[in-house]
Amino acid sequence: MNCDIATLMQVLQSGDPDEQLQALDACFAVLADPSLWYWLIGFTLVCALVGALIGRYKNAVVRDTLLGLALGPIGWGISLLLPKTVSRPPCRACGKPTETNDKFCRHCGTPL
Repeated sequence: MNCDIATLMQVLQSGDPDEQLQALDACFAVLADPSLWYWLIGFTLVCALVGALIGRYKNAVVRDTLLGLALGPIGWGISLLLPKTVSRPPCRACGKPTETNDKFCRHCGTPL
C-alpha cells in the first residue's frame, strides 16, 4: 500500500479498520526510512552553510547562519534583505570595542 493523499482518503472513507491500519503502517514506514532523514539533515546543513556565507559577506555570520538553519531558502532571502552590519575598529589608545556613533572612547575618553 502507498502512503499518498488519494489512497489515504479512499481508506479513511472505506471504514475498514484493517485497511486503515495498513495505511498507517505504510505511512510510518515512509517516515522511518533512513534515506529520508539523511536528505533532510543534509539539506539543513547546506542551508546553514549558505546562510553562513551570506553572513560572512554581511558581517553577521551567526545571525544569517541561524536564519538559514531555521528557515532554509526563505532565511537566505531575509538575510540578503537585512542591512550589512558595520563593525567599528577598537579604540587606538586602550583597545576596547567602540560603538558606531561614538565620537569619544567610552573607556578612556580618546577622540575616535
